[in-house]
Amino acid sequence: MKKVISVLLVILLLSVSATTYAAGKLSVEQENFHVISSYWTYGYAYAKVTNAGDKAIKVNAGVLEIYDEAGDVITSSDYLSAYAEYLEPGDYTYVKMYSEITTGKAADYALTLTGKSDTSKRTLRLPVETDLQLDIKDGWWTYNYMYATVTNDTDKPLYGIRVVLALLDAEGNILDIEDENMYDDKALTPGSSMIVRKDISSTFMDYYKANGIVPASVDAIAYVIEDVE
Repeated sequence: MKKVISVLLVILLLSVSATTYAAGKLSVEQENFHVISSYWTYGYAYAKVTNAGDKAIKVNAGVLEIYDEAGDVITSSDYLSAYAEYLEPGDYTYVKMYSEITTGKAADYALTLTGKSDTSKRTLRLPVETDLQLDIKDGWWTYNYMYATVTNDTDKPLYGIRVVLALLDAEGNILDIEDENMYDDKALTPGSSMIVRKDISSTFMDYYKANGIVPASVDAIAYVIEDVE
């Protein structure tokens, strides 16, 4: 399946003397698309994006279009799940989009991401360690878990911690993206750690097995979105 991502971002600031200033720029480092069926069929698009520019930028919007073999759009979505979306130069993050396929068969897709200059907020990133545990037996059931151990390395309690976990194969292809939000009524105290555990759907595991895909590792970003004063 041909994979196409168009990253549309041009931020150009001109002074009266026509001096060009630096800007943020989104660069796609990895992107993957999966069609997964259970009771319903969905097309999932995942991407790892980096700020390759010289200024902060926000991952702002996206559009996913899925095409049949004739090149006609069979479904689309503009609902973007962007995590740690305020990127400093050199920072990376993950995004996810999906859309239900009710007619036709997916043969191609296009994922368009846009960014914008936004200095009203920033992403505070926290130390995180990850683990992947597959085929964990618990009574009659078998589970597959992604783990992220998050540490508060600041000198203040942190509220609203969020974690995004990306399931990867040995080549770094993105197999799934899950997230967790601690919201603003829970805090992690200075120097302390917590473990986030996300179960990998059995539907996704069945899809991997049927297509010869082997989950190999987890990457995670733990962060807090802060206001810039």
